[in-house]
Amino acid sequence: MSAAHLPGPGGRRSSSPSADPMMGTDPAPEASTTAAPPRRASPGGVEETLGEQRPLRASVVDVVVLAALFLLALLGFHSVFGGPWYLVTGVMALVLSLVIALLGARWSLGPLLLTLAIAIVHFALGAAFVVPDRALLGVLPTPSALLELLRMPVTTWKSALTISPPIGIGNGVLGVVWLPMLLLGVAGFSVLLRSRRCVIAWLFPCAMLLCSVVFGTAEATLPLLRGLLFAMLSLAWLSWRFESARLRTSRSTIISDTVRAGSWGNPVLRRRVIGGGVILLLAAAITGAASPALNPPSGTARFALRDSLTPQFDPAEYVSPLSDFRGYVKHRRKEELFTVTNVKDGEQIRLATLDDYNREVYDVAGSDRADSASGAFLKIAGAVDLAQPGGDARSSTVTISGYHGVWMPSLGTTTDRVDPDQETTAKRPSGSARLGDSLFLNRRSQTLVDSSSLREGDSYDVTYEPYRSASEDAQHSMRFDDGVAEELPPLEGLDPKFKQTAEEWAGDAPNDYATMSNLMVGIKSEAEYSHGIEDQQASLSGHGESRLLAMLNDPSFDRSEADAMPQGRIGDEEQFAALTAVLAREIGIPARVVMGFEVSGSDAGTATVTGDDVTAWVEVAFREPGSDTVRWERFDPAPDSDETLTQPEQKTTDKPQPQVPQPPPPPADPPTPPPGATAEDQPDPPDPPEPAPLWVGYVSGTGLLAVLVAATLGAIAGAKVLRRRHRRLRGAPGDRIDGGWREIVDLRTDLGRRSAPSDTRKETAEAIIADLDARPAPGPSTSTGTSSSTGAETAQPAADGGGSDAEAAADLRRLATGADRATFAPDAPTESDLESYWATVAAARRRMTENLPWHRRARAAVSLRSFRARRRADRRAQQRLRAASAQRSEEDSRRGSVADRASRAGGAFSLRSALERAVRRPRSFVDGAVDRYRAWRRTSSARRGQRRRRDR
Repeated sequence: MSAAHLPGPGGRRSSSPSADPMMGTDPAPEASTTAAPPRRASPGGVEETLGEQRPLRASVVDVVVLAALFLLALLGFHSVFGGPWYLVTGVMALVLSLVIALLGARWSLGPLLLTLAIAIVHFALGAAFVVPDRALLGVLPTPSALLELLRMPVTTWKSALTISPPIGIGNGVLGVVWLPMLLLGVAGFSVLLRSRRCVIAWLFPCAMLLCSVVFGTAEATLPLLRGLLFAMLSLAWLSWRFESARLRTSRSTIISDTVRAGSWGNPVLRRRVIGGGVILLLAAAITGAASPALNPPSGTARFALRDSLTPQFDPAEYVSPLSDFRGYVKHRRKEELFTVTNVKDGEQIRLATLDDYNREVYDVAGSDRADSASGAFLKIAGAVDLAQPGGDARSSTVTISGYHGVWMPSLGTTTDRVDPDQETTAKRPSGSARLGDSLFLNRRSQTLVDSSSLREGDSYDVTYEPYRSASEDAQHSMRFDDGVAEELPPLEGLDPKFKQTAEEWAGDAPNDYATMSNLMVGIKSEAEYSHGIEDQQASLSGHGESRLLAMLNDPSFDRSEADAMPQGRIGDEEQFAALTAVLAREIGIPARVVMGFEVSGSDAGTATVTGDDVTAWVEVAFREPGSDTVRWERFDPAPDSDETLTQPEQKTTDKPQPQVPQPPPPPADPPTPPPGATAEDQPDPPDPPEPAPLWVGYVSGTGLLAVLVAATLGAIAGAKVLRRRHRRLRGAPGDRIDGGWREIVDLRTDLGRRSAPSDTRKETAEAIIADLDARPAPGPSTSTGTSSSTGAETAQPAADGGGSDAEAAADLRRLATGADRATFAPDAPTESDLESYWATVAAARRRMTENLPWHRRARAAVSLRSFRARRRADRRAQQRLRAASAQRSEEDSRRGSVADRASRAGGAFSLRSALERAVRRPRSFVDGAVDRYRAWRRTSSARRGQRRRRDR
């Protein structure tokens, strides 16, 4: 079929020598000839026969290779999750995407229906594979699981990037694997199965690989092996696809006609595949051998997006826990705070590490860099290994009673794992964050945080490396870590007396450990332990600069003022730990303060911690020679609780007087901190709302899904209304008449009755009449019709929109004939003709649906068949134009090849024949291009003539 005989818009044929649309005659039937199917240009520039189906084996190979590329990209998430669950999620998403793509290719589903299918799979199966911790029995969706799946496209990337690896399976982090794999898999397999554009399909595994890099870490998983496999598989597959497509249309004298071009029996393809494989193996071997020399320096090889994000937890927003030290002793001395198992007497429990002194209080420091001395508070996942447990690792269970706050009790020097108790966590009020969803850990300071605040009943298991002090030999060899000392927050504006005293007490020591020991001896000399409560010596709380400076003075007792600050080293762990850290920092020793509790009175390894067990100590950073590991050694600067100072003798006058002992001054109350500075002053959290019933979640989820579906269907119906309005009111008069006929054809398509592309308008009208005759006859009604005398023949619809079958058939025939005349007649329709024609269109559309069940009418109203049919018709016309031109070019080339072979068979060399062969191929290409240009000019000229006749 030539380009002049291709069907035009609306199903009509263009003019041809055997048919005259202006006279209303039917075209002559085409000759029944059997010709080779036309060929179309393949994506690689090679022509493929139209209608030729690729072998099933080749399609299976395409799917398997694309799936293998997706799996190689999926392995890039291993360093992020640290467990096998992400593989289960990714593989299931890949399988489901393949199923959706196969169903879409089988039933020709459009993007809207594919999106709906993805949404159904996401909400139906996402609970089992993405948020199993929120699913019922780990499989069935629950209201919280559906809500998490709904928020996942917005929140999952944030959770995956802000949680410190390994990120586990909580907080919906598996969505960074599920959603990209599902979306990219459906898109990639759909392109491969429908269009076979292998290069475009190959881009989707590349996008998945990019996702694994963006959400990954600085430590890649088998980068060299995965990169080589991905490159080799991609090059081999794409080369095979392009080469087999090229050879499928080629003709060679060395290949038998019985050998399929894309099969292994093809010697050309076999030789090129083997050669390409050898080259790939050599390239892989050379790359593997040269990789050590080509690798960039450690720490600069890979950029991780998570390393550039600001931590979510800022300790500066919270009151220093050390400022509440005296509150534990004064108000909560006998109160049970929490219990801990598998501990011994004297073991210390860390609450928070403080290394930022601002002359008023020691604060918990945190920076944006996780590798700094203060470290960064990074979100962690529960029930995952944060570090590889050593041989001496222990596990303890902490159960919260009266304690509340964001700082979580922890033990040891390194936290290997935190396992929140799911049963106690589930008892938290509805709407509050779960314990496993709000965990933060500073790996440098080993401070553990629950940003939602611990509350009574919370329980968690912590696996840790127990603390062991350095041996005597190690103490002689250890040196202060100068790098940590430089990175700690600086001390600015302190009184010079601190540095002078520290240098005096430290003295000259043979090693750094002895220097710190000398400093401790100076602090503990002439020191008295006192909380300043009950009958103890007066001791003000706090650890500001003035309080610490008073501790450096000589001991004295001013009895003239009851609230006077005592002079000398009088205090408890709060003051002595702060003073020790400040003095050490002044002479360059990297020291920090740790607040916590000391276990006492444990029963079978289980200890109950009260406010009386509160304590604080100092940690100093050492580094052994030849080691890169920082060792924080603990020092207890406070004197024993039974140590008291000897009060100086009172002076007497010259005249002896009876010695009357003076009563000791009453203990001074500590200064009142500002409101909200301590935990007792903070308002109690509001009562949590009552948990909503289970049915509320299901109803909400169902209602939300119904709203999404209704919005989608409403958008389809609205698009059809806008399309009908555009066809009726815009364009030339002839185009508006043709738009009315298209409304009839589109309605029939939406009802499930598709017209053949070669059918004329009259044939389509007869097919619609046959459909109406096959239905039950409508009820009696009246109709009045009028016919236009000019332009298009139209009929005035009946007032009630009804009519007999004969009148409906007559209206459809008049609509078809009127559309033909409006397209080809020299005179343009008038506005009255247009209004009459569209009124008849509306009446015909009502008759086509009036006897149908309501569900068929509803399906037709939201069907996308008419949109897809229009695009399909346009693509088919373009493919036929390209196929016709390509067939002519191939015939010219084939004739030239026959002539070449004939001249070679003669054995005689002819300069003239050689020149003809050199010129023939470019000439055939130019002739084909000229033919295509002339066909385009004829089509454009015919369209311009039609527009001029209509406008006239």
